[in-house]
Amino acid sequence: MSISSPNGVNELLHRKRGEQFRQQQNVRKSRSHVSSNLVHNKPTLPIGLSFLTHELDALYIPQTSTEEEEEQRRREEQSKCSGPVPPKSWIQAQLITAQDIYLSPAWRADALAPLYSSLGVRIAAQRILPLSVMCLLPLITSCSISELKRDVLPFIPQHLRKEVVRYTAVRQPLSNSRLFSLYEEEGHSDGELIVVGPNASIRDDYFIQLNQGNIAETDMPFEGEGSSIPAEDDDISDWECDDTSSKLLQTFAALSTRISMSTILTLPPTLTHLALIHVSSPIALHRLPKTCPLLAFLDMSYNHWLVHPAEETVKSIARIDWTRWSHLQTLGWRNCWMSETMRSKLNTGRWDDIIVIQ
Repeated sequence: MSISSPNGVNELLHRKRGEQFRQQQNVRKSRSHVSSNLVHNKPTLPIGLSFLTHELDALYIPQTSTEEEEEQRRREEQSKCSGPVPPKSWIQAQLITAQDIYLSPAWRADALAPLYSSLGVRIAAQRILPLSVMCLLPLITSCSISELKRDVLPFIPQHLRKEVVRYTAVRQPLSNSRLFSLYEEEGHSDGELIVVGPNASIRDDYFIQLNQGNIAETDMPFEGEGSSIPAEDDDISDWECDDTSSKLLQTFAALSTRISMSTILTLPPTLTHLALIHVSSPIALHRLPKTCPLLAFLDMSYNHWLVHPAEETVKSIARIDWTRWSHLQTLGWRNCWMSETMRSKLNTGRWDDIIVIQ
């Protein structure tokens, strides 16, 4: 056979492939044919490029490196697989700006970790969603607002709404309309209110209306004021019914959103857990003890106006009356400035020191 013939090259390649195939059969000691599915269904990218992800710490910890270290890291990444440098479209988009960092689920999990730990919740450690949340999330996120209010929410109890909000606050925060649809019945879910921006925010008069609703519920006529006294048989039959009385708001968390000082001043005094994390506008902190005297947990972490506080903010911190918070056990103060005067005032007159998370 001559290679110069029209089909000479093709015949030579076909013969070589046949010899290679028979050699592989002899090595395997089998005459079975290799399935083509094993070849065509394999990933097209090299194994080193198929699962490129970022480390957890790299999502929200800014890293500084010299040009030599950056060049060395680039060489190491290129040496993991053969061939040219992979295109940018093959790699996940990197989080560069600080605003992108604050939008990542890893940062939200880290920011809410102290609050959830104080409430006895372990969401960040659970990689698999609970069955209840897994079933409810498609309904809450896919239905329209009218369908959600009419067909779904009447059948979801308050404790399951609270569980859904806790998970979505970390993984994928709900929009304003869907979030407050869950809160519409009582103004919160089982005594808990969590608002995560930037797609959600709280109205300035929200707690005013909530407090008016609570007063209206408790402002019932007493016996002897024209109210009808229920029969004794009705009291006996009602003990088997579910308790439909609303629970007071005890936990409020605002993360990466806007909250005004007028809203802070109308917070209900029943709060025991308060987290104002990465809020946009400064807050007069010295007015909090009078507004929320029962706090056992307070988190003011990651607020940019507390990193390098202005003169007014420094004066406000100095005016905080820590003795009013006799129940305070934990203070979140991560990435915030703390003076020596504040450290000394924290535990003045206390049997047990306040746990400060920095």
